[in-house]
Amino acid sequence: MGEALDAYYSLVRNNLIRQMRSYSFLLIVLITLFVGYASVPSASDGYQVFYIGGVRGIYNSAWLGGMVTMLSTLLVWLFAFFMLRSQISEDGRLKVGQIVASTPVSNFRYIASKAISNFVVLVAIEVILFLAFMVMQLIRGESYQLQINDYLSPFVIIVMPSMLVLAALTVFFDVFPGIKGVIGNIIFFALWICFSVISIASPNNFWDVFGLESIRTDMVQEATLHYPFLATSEEGGSFGYYSNDGDVATFIWQGVDWDSHLLTLRLIWACIAICILILSSLVFNRFRNERSKKNPLAIQQLIGLSDAKVQAKPALDHYEFKLTPVSKERKLRIGRLARADLFVMLKDNSIWWYIIVLGCLGGSLLLSLDRIGSWMPVVAVLPIALWSQMGTREKYHFTWDMIASSCPPLYRFFSVWFAGIAASLLVSAGVLVRYAIEQQWSSVGSWLVAAVFIPTLAMTLGMISGSRKLFEVLYMLLWYLGPINDIPYLDFLGATTDHSEIYAVATVILLAVALFVQQFKEKRFVSIAADKERIKQYSEGGMS
Repeated sequence: MGEALDAYYSLVRNNLIRQMRSYSFLLIVLITLFVGYASVPSASDGYQVFYIGGVRGIYNSAWLGGMVTMLSTLLVWLFAFFMLRSQISEDGRLKVGQIVASTPVSNFRYIASKAISNFVVLVAIEVILFLAFMVMQLIRGESYQLQINDYLSPFVIIVMPSMLVLAALTVFFDVFPGIKGVIGNIIFFALWICFSVISIASPNNFWDVFGLESIRTDMVQEATLHYPFLATSEEGGSFGYYSNDGDVATFIWQGVDWDSHLLTLRLIWACIAICILILSSLVFNRFRNERSKKNPLAIQQLIGLSDAKVQAKPALDHYEFKLTPVSKERKLRIGRLARADLFVMLKDNSIWWYIIVLGCLGGSLLLSLDRIGSWMPVVAVLPIALWSQMGTREKYHFTWDMIASSCPPLYRFFSVWFAGIAASLLVSAGVLVRYAIEQQWSSVGSWLVAAVFIPTLAMTLGMISGSRKLFEVLYMLLWYLGPINDIPYLDFLGATTDHSEIYAVATVILLAVALFVQQFKEKRFVSIAADKERIKQYSEGGMS
């Protein structure tokens, strides 16, 4: 028993240290602190974050404890999932998985250690956010009495079961076949939206994994007792940016009376998280690749255990190898490079992706003009797996050193950029042709701007972060708020309102930022290469 606990402790500690040393963890912490500050506005700031018909509770421990609980479960679920979801895939990419597979560590122990370390990271983020709200309570000064229990109770009852489910899902989405990549990100984003809608709109508390309904309902009921006009108001407590003029009416809210029914529901969600972990351990393939599955004798042949006897060949000491000379072209062709990059982007897609793209092309041509607006968001999300490769592929496949020495940096940059734009135009060709047939030239212009803006955004975020996740989560948010919910200035497709000028300027700015980051990385690569060469010369005694 003691050895098992020591093994768990070592696995969890190593995973936790690796997470907390990452830039993504630092970014999440900074976002958390900003949310903690912006979500507790003073009366003179002119806005509210949680809106109940223009009134709010006094900033005491109960009100801010409820606020931080609702906000944190909503936001941390979305951003922290993308930060933590690829821990097992990363072990496979770094060739650590083969070492793990050869050890006596069971599937469940390995899966559970990953989930527990993710859970500890999530709890650490939540603790920082709760501490930020405590500090904001003292800064706002409406109540100087810090009631720790008013913060601790919702943290234990609401937040911890929710984070336990999230930690289990980060592992499940990383081992279940078919949802490890972009498809899994899209599925989780849809799942997050469904849970958010259920938590806010449904009276059924069982599916409220975020725990919003119990807190929000109690806040609204208490506000209605103090201000009866809220009984006929449709604003039943919602999050967002709501401007207000003048002083805000306040009331005192003492918190939620936690009953046994609610505690039972939260315990059920904790049990669901354990069931997800068990299922994840059952489907975990223990880092077996497709080649070993198709050919079970591959490993035996590799280590020399096959029936055939292998005879050692004599060494060729004086054999002269003749290599093909490298021919250097006088002029590089950017079109050829872009075509090759586009081919690399497309090569990993399944046949079903091509069938869906062909269906979208045909549907875009057959739909009437008044219905094509509802079709546009579907077309705009299809190439997300292609765009997310931009600026990240070399780092992911450990080919940066080789690619960096192949051709000038600007040629590499613009070949990938042109390939991303070509992917946009390829998938959206049906929409463009349909608009051109109907002579909707403003819509054609808006879509062309979007076809350049999205790859530029992907290239910039990929160059900055070196990971696909940042672009995928930000693009999914922009896609959901803009084309899906018709928020005017976020509708980059121009389906409802044309803001192509704004996105054209944004494209130029993003392109300049991406070029700057690319040049910075290139100089850093040259500097590191020079340092390696000097170290090599020193070790060989070539320099004094």
